[in-house]
Order: sequence, then structure tokens, then C-alpha cells
Amino acid sequence: MIRLLLLVLLLCGVLWFGPVLMQNPGYLMLVLGGWTIETTLVGLALILLLVLFGLWLLWSLLKPLLALRRWNWHPFRRRRQRKARQAFERAALALAAGRFEQAELAFDQAEAFSDFSELRRQMACYAAYQAGHPDKAMQLAQWLEDDSASSIYVKADLLLRQQQASEALALLQPAMTAEATELLAPLYFKALLMSGQAAGALNQVPVALEQHWCSKAQWQQLRYQLYPDAIVQLADKGAFSTDSDYWQQLPAKERKSMAAVLGQVWALARQGQAEKAEALLVDHLSFKDLADSWPVLKQIPLKRQVNQLRKQIQHWLRDHQQDALLYAALAYCAEQEGELLQAQLARQKATELSRGVQW
Repeated sequence: MIRLLLLVLLLCGVLWFGPVLMQNPGYLMLVLGGWTIETTLVGLALILLLVLFGLWLLWSLLKPLLALRRWNWHPFRRRRQRKARQAFERAALALAAGRFEQAELAFDQAEAFSDFSELRRQMACYAAYQAGHPDKAMQLAQWLEDDSASSIYVKADLLLRQQQASEALALLQPAMTAEATELLAPLYFKALLMSGQAAGALNQVPVALEQHWCSKAQWQQLRYQLYPDAIVQLADKGAFSTDSDYWQQLPAKERKSMAAVLGQVWALARQGQAEKAEALLVDHLSFKDLADSWPVLKQIPLKRQVNQLRKQIQHWLRDHQQDALLYAALAYCAEQEGELLQAQLARQKATELSRGVQW
């Protein structure tokens, strides 16, 4: 819009000033020694434009020669950069394919690659860790920028992978600023849970919602990682209660969410109340929640108390016969009841429908 406005103003200026300039082109005379130059204002403007064009053309011709001169002083610089870039490409592909040893070696060879230096070092950290060298990964992480959110994410993630939750939490807490919360919030809640601060994690939920730490879609995923683990952790200590302050301060929408229900179901199942857990699960679980609930649901030990759940899944299967997740859920139910053959058949069907994805 601004560009269009400027263009309109420019055209208006040309329409107003053009006729005036044509009627009164002006007269300029430059006397220098024995030289006398006479021209109009329009002619002077054209001469200046030609001079600028000539300078630009001269610079374009001399620039490769200047680059050649630098190459003479560093005869292997371009070759080294090309090999480093090729090594970086191999390293990225190896890391994506899960060939971590090859990725680690290729990242070492790509050290001379000047572009994407910060991203390359971050990827090298994960390659070294996945290749079985956590000490090297942490050493590479120390070379990252200290104040960038992505660098803090890499360092904290590596610490959490090594079960050093308190160190990760100390790194994350000062960095939870407005610019970094969307990236660091999942790690921050994970660090709180891993350090045994489940109540503290639930106390941070109203702050996260008020300050918009996450987008709506990200929070939808994060709550399935937060509430089940926090509720189970508190229930194992005998400290979970729906009347507690950390629970009552949550918005009603959060307390009634399927993620919170899953946590209560999991806690009841671990306490041996599988029948009550199944009834609570079936009352709240809907087909649209099944995909988000599945990573947690498959860990809940309902044992033989899955009859109602199985009937519910079979009912959904009538309308969604090509849904691989429903067959995976049937396999889970069969496993809970000890029907291993039926579980294997259902899992094979789920794998076929999902084109090879293992369930």
C-alpha cells in the first residue's frame, strides 16, 4: 500500500513538473580553464545518470578481478568451502535418515563451512549425542550463542536427555521471556516434571495461558504431555486432589479437558481401580480426542477392564473402517485381555492401513 502511494505521488510530481521543465529547460554553463560546457538541466541529469551507470559497470568488471586476487592469496579457500558445504549436506541427510555416526563424522568435516554456522553446530550436537558421544555433544553445545532461544533449547534438551533436570531447569527459568516462550515452554514444563515439581508445573499453567506462552495448537499438544504426567506423579505421592489449590486455580476448561481426564484415569489404573478408570475413560473419550490421547492411552494398564472401551472402539469402526488408529486401539484392548493373536492381527491391519507405519 505504501509503495502504491509513493508511486502515485511520483506520477503526480512528474505530471506537474514535466510540462514546466519542458517549457523552461534551464541553462547551465561550466567554465574550467579553457573548457566551457553549456547544457540544460535535463542534459545535466542525463550526464549524471550515464556517469553513475559507467561507474557501476566498471565496478562489475573489476569485482571478479579483486576476487581472483584474494583467491591468489588463499589458493585452497574455495575448494575447502566447497568440500565443507558438501559435507554439511551429507551430514544433514544422514541425520534425517538416522545414520548418526555418519552424520557426526560429516559435521566434523563441515566445520569450515561458514554459512549456517549456528544451525550446523546445533545439528552437530544432536548427531554426536545420538551417535553415543554425549560429552562431545555438550562440548559442542558450549560453543553455541549464550543468549539465543534456539541455543538454550539445544542445551536444555541435551541435559534433559541425560536426566539432568535440575541443570536444565536452571538454564530455562531465566530464559522464559516473551520472545522465547513458544520455543522453550514444552522443555520448561518437562524439566519441572522431571525434577519432581508436578505441583509447580500445574501452578505455571495459568501464567502460561495468560501470557500466551504457546499457540493454541501447540498448547493442545502440550497439555497431553503435562496433565497426565503431573497427575500421576502427584497421585503416586498421595498428593493429588481435585480440591487442592494448584488444581482449583486452573481454568474450568483445563480441568475438564481430555488430557486431565487421562491423567486421572492413569492414576486410578495404577492404584488398582481399573474398573473405575475404564468407566471414567469411556464417559469422556470421543473419536476426535483419540488421536491426541493415544500416546498416553497405550500406557495405561487397564488389564481386563476394557470391555466398554472395546465396544466403543468397535462402534466408531463402523463409520471409520479405514482408520488405522482404531485398529491399533483394538490391538491395545486385546493385549490388555491377554489375547495376543488378536492383538497381532489388529496391529497388522493398522500397519497396512497406515502404509507401513508400525503401531
